[in-house]
Amino acid sequence: MTDETGRGSAAAAPDTVVALFATWLDELAGAVRHRFKDLPDDAVAYRPDPGGNSVGVTLWHFTRWLDLLTHQAWRAEPVSGEVWHRNGWAARTGYDPTGLGFQGYGVVTGFTVEEVDAVPFLTSAQLLAYFSEVTDSLRTELAGLTTERLNEPAPGLGGQRSRYSWLAPVMQGSFGHVGEIDALLAMRTRRMVD
Repeated sequence: MTDETGRGSAAAAPDTVVALFATWLDELAGAVRHRFKDLPDDAVAYRPDPGGNSVGVTLWHFTRWLDLLTHQAWRAEPVSGEVWHRNGWAARTGYDPTGLGFQGYGVVTGFTVEEVDAVPFLTSAQLLAYFSEVTDSLRTELAGLTTERLNEPAPGLGGQRSRYSWLAPVMQGSFGHVGEIDALLAMRTRRMVD
């Protein structure tokens, strides 16, 4: 839903929407764990063609969006406050996506093929660790929210969008990307059989 400013709002009983997002976040985490637990490196690296995203990059992509919205949009932290930076992932991998892609967010959206190719390979265990750190941080934010605060403008990244309008499309997209991961893994399996 959108409010009179077009910024997006959640109209429901108090805290119902926040509880629903928390439930969806738990469901997303379970779906990701199910697919990536013990996933072999060749499956994580699988991409159908040179212009497509791999299974691992797809997970990294929506995890980056969740990281960005939690820290930069909701908490108004600098890039260094994102889990990717704060928890040492950028330092360990030698990879800083800051300034790349759509609005310089560094989340794969708007990356060129060359920029996608530069995303470092992370094993399933590493991807799950980063994803868990990000979703734990978002879960903490959700625990402290009311539906009213969810509809207020998030303080970061210009302060023009509500927390709801940041989270709703990213959460929806994340579930869509889980379906994409399923399709990629099915394509890999068919190619292995042929």
